[in-house]
Amino acid sequence: MLFFLRKIRQKLLKRNKVKQYLVYAIGEIFLVVIGILIALQVDNWNTQKQDAKEELKLLKEMRLNLANDLQDSYWNIKKQKELSISNAAVLIHLEKRTAFHDSLKAHYGNLVYSTTQRRNMAAYDHLKSKGIDLIQNDSLRRNITAVYSERYYYIERQELEFDNKYQMNEVIPQLNAKVLLIEESKIGQPINLERLQEDDSFKGMLRMNIKIRQFMISRYTSLSIDLKNLITHLDNELEARKK
Repeated sequence: MLFFLRKIRQKLLKRNKVKQYLVYAIGEIFLVVIGILIALQVDNWNTQKQDAKEELKLLKEMRLNLANDLQDSYWNIKKQKELSISNAAVLIHLEKRTAFHDSLKAHYGNLVYSTTQRRNMAAYDHLKSKGIDLIQNDSLRRNITAVYSERYYYIERQELEFDNKYQMNEVIPQLNAKVLLIEESKIGQPINLERLQEDDSFKGMLRMNIKIRQFMISRYTSLSIDLKNLITHLDNELEARKK
């Protein structure tokens, strides 16, 4: 088409038809502009198509990551409950001055422990490298950001600065000094039961440890709810995109 217009312009110049020449020249420029716009639109469509494909791939990967993290949060809740029960059992045993029996060995061996929430960040880190705006759904994008940038960060702080710190600074030193622990079988017993029954510091440590366990259970439970909600949000988005 452009070659055809160019030939016409050349003929018009030879015939000194300047006005018609200008009309054809403008027409040629217009066609060039239209061609550029069409090419840009096609390129934009291709980019959007590729972005949508990449988005779906990341959402599916993220959904799988979150499902595994959710199961880990359930395990952490279960473990923290077991730890709370053991701390309470030993505390009752000491306060009521009941006789030591073999069933208490497992509880003495289960006084100290800390849990760590799995945080599989692979899909989210990939998303950030591509740009968070790759997620088209605004509410889903906000939900993803809230879980990965806020909720995971919060639970990690509670684990490191609250639970782990108390176990290292308070629980472990007292256990090492006052309880005979057998790591291989994960059991223990008091080095001196009568002295331990009078030890207010040890019993106070157990009370605080129970409170920490209850607090961590509530935090993991809250996280599990957020993870379930985000998984549901992802499932709804993936289902909607199939239509």
